[in-house]
Amino acid sequence: MFLKRGLSDESGDVKSNDEKPSAEVTSLEPSAAATPVSKSRTSNSNTILKGSKLIGDINVTCDLELSGDIEGNITSEKDSKIVIKGTCKGNIETKQGDVIIEGELLQGNIRAGSNVTISGKFNGGEVIASGRITINGEFNGKLEGNDIEIGPGAQGKGEILYKEYISIAKGANVEGEIHKVPNELKLVKGKTDEKEVKKDEPPSKEISNG
Repeated sequence: MFLKRGLSDESGDVKSNDEKPSAEVTSLEPSAAATPVSKSRTSNSNTILKGSKLIGDINVTCDLELSGDIEGNITSEKDSKIVIKGTCKGNIETKQGDVIIEGELLQGNIRAGSNVTISGKFNGGEVIASGRITINGEFNGKLEGNDIEIGPGAQGKGEILYKEYISIAKGANVEGEIHKVPNELKLVKGKTDEKEVKKDEPPSKEISNG
């Protein structure tokens, strides 16, 4: 369920009394019916319903589907999948999971340990994914991923960085610079290194009979 910190005003907005408002979404059993988060059929998933508006940061320990509006950051240290069907003004970060934008992300960055899919609107700063970035909506900002796929319905501008491959479908309208990021070089110790170490060792003496 969703544990909120603060009080709701008459408009339904949730405001925290702390200087740094935050909330935590976990897979707890449902409690009060007045809370704007309902438990979905999946035990490790929660949904923020359409018409709800949250103000403050959210710490996620399970999958999250946001159909309402939030002004704040969404963060997960686990493999949570975060789906935005409403609007979000803030950063989204999941260490191991996916991020899916079907609604709008405004004034924020995305960092995902897996994949990022944007079929809605992204008007933020940068999208960084360890896996694949798939764009078939509107974007404005920087994209950086292992693989990048831009569909025929994509429109946007910005800097695009990829490590393995990039594909741009016919019909896509993209403005900006595209660069390939070289893979990180790893130092492998071989025989050459062993010889160099031996040079620093004191010289050995040969003893012969006679």
